[in-house]
Amino acid sequence: MPLNEPGKQAQRIEPTLTRKENAATHINAFHHSQKQHISRWQGLEFPDIWLLFAWLALMAIGMIMVTSASMSEAVGHNSDMYHYTTRQATYYLCGLFAAYICYSMPTHYYYQNSGRLLVISLILLGIIYIPGVGVSVNGARRWINLQLFKLQVGEIVKLAITIYAAAFLQRNNQFLDRSWRPMIELLAITTIFAAILIKQPDFGTTMVMVAVVLGMMYMAGVNAKRFTFFFLAVIGLMTAVLVAAPYRVKRLLTFLDPWEHQYDEGYQLVNSLIAIGSGGLFGSGLGQSVQKHDYLPEAHTDFIFAIIAEELGLIGALVVIALFVLLVWRAFTIGYLADRVRRRFASLLAYGIGLTIAIQALVNIGVTTGLLPTKGLTLPLVSYGGSSVVIVCVSLGILARIDAESRYQAKREGII
Repeated sequence: MPLNEPGKQAQRIEPTLTRKENAATHINAFHHSQKQHISRWQGLEFPDIWLLFAWLALMAIGMIMVTSASMSEAVGHNSDMYHYTTRQATYYLCGLFAAYICYSMPTHYYYQNSGRLLVISLILLGIIYIPGVGVSVNGARRWINLQLFKLQVGEIVKLAITIYAAAFLQRNNQFLDRSWRPMIELLAITTIFAAILIKQPDFGTTMVMVAVVLGMMYMAGVNAKRFTFFFLAVIGLMTAVLVAAPYRVKRLLTFLDPWEHQYDEGYQLVNSLIAIGSGGLFGSGLGQSVQKHDYLPEAHTDFIFAIIAEELGLIGALVVIALFVLLVWRAFTIGYLADRVRRRFASLLAYGIGLTIAIQALVNIGVTTGLLPTKGLTLPLVSYGGSSVVIVCVSLGILARIDAESRYQAKREGII
């Protein structure tokens, strides 16, 4: 009998091992089948309705106001009063198509490819300096000539650095409160891109990019003392860059008293203030602006808010501001919900997108109303321009995906 015991024991163990192996095989086969047949729309809720409303409303206002503000210039240069209208409509369609593609991609795709997107944007910044490819306008070299349109690389850089910063802060989340290293590394990478953008020169895009990265650091929970130190250091560095260029100093002095320089450096700001002041409460009426007739330069791009205030009055200007407030509020709400369901990368990316739109809109409106020194930044979704419109739409497409994934997870966990 003792000689048979080992055999009996082996017979008992073998079926057990076989059952475990079979179970593992069935589980693996199940997961494989799910990966093969799962729909890309499974696990999503319909995007936030208020986000979509603000997005589309700003595009509608942009379409109307670009048409109104650009007619005079279009007739003078192209003999086609709807030249800029047609191109802006094309940009909106391209932006919505690009947003749809980005919405169809899972959020983790952006996390996995954040480094690649940053490298691509760096390569594009280098391509600008290739003769015949890079385009220089008014002394600034910021565009790549793609024949059909000119690509402003700074817009891509802002989104790429936002995605990379969100991924970086997620990977280093456990070190943010007790180490200097993560902040130094991220700010060093940001400084490299900032230096290239300043060289173009593009101080406005640089300012927005650095401010967004700092804001994301704060939202990620960086140690308050370290954050204050780096914040003051960045402010000091940006001030030094501002003072180092004589034309920037002249802009600053002009901003302080534009009426003293109303026929030279202050000409644009003075005419913007005249447009806003003449609009009154209800405006002069759609299409009735005087300043757009070759008085206010860049009326359909950087200074379109002045034309909005002139034609639609204080009421119209406040409606536009309210739509931006709604858009940014929904972005931060989406980021907060993503954080509640432990989607840290998605949360930080939503905050970054919200900050980018908020800062750029704030600067544009501040410049137009004389509250900030003149900077060449467009009003997101409203100003004429292909690169800006498409990249903002792409950002909002990613934001809508974050919201759809996060609300699905929150409903499953009973959070909402």
